[in-house]
Amino acid sequence: MSKIAEFFRSGHIQVALATGASIISLAYFSKRVLPDPMSYLALAGPPFLMVIYEALASNEKYAHLARSSTWVAAILLATAVDMVLHLI
Repeated sequence: MSKIAEFFRSGHIQVALATGASIISLAYFSKRVLPDPMSYLALAGPPFLMVIYEALASNEKYAHLARSSTWVAAILLATAVDMVLHLI
C-alpha cells in the first residue's frame, strides 16, 4: 500500500478533512449565500464534534466510540443542519 493511501486511512486524518471541509463550506455559505453572517457559535458546532472525537479516541476506555466513519458523518450532517436552519 502506498504511503498516501495509508495516510488517508487514518481516522484522525479523515475526521480532520471532514472538519476542514465543513469549516470552509460554512464560511462560504455564511459569507456568500446568507444575507447576514452566521454567529460564531453556529460556526463552531461541527468543529466541536471533532474535539469530542479526539477526546474519545485518546482515552482507551471510550475508544470503541471513536469510529471515524460515524464522526465524519456526524460532522457533515451537523454542517448540513446548520445551513438548513439558517436558511429558514
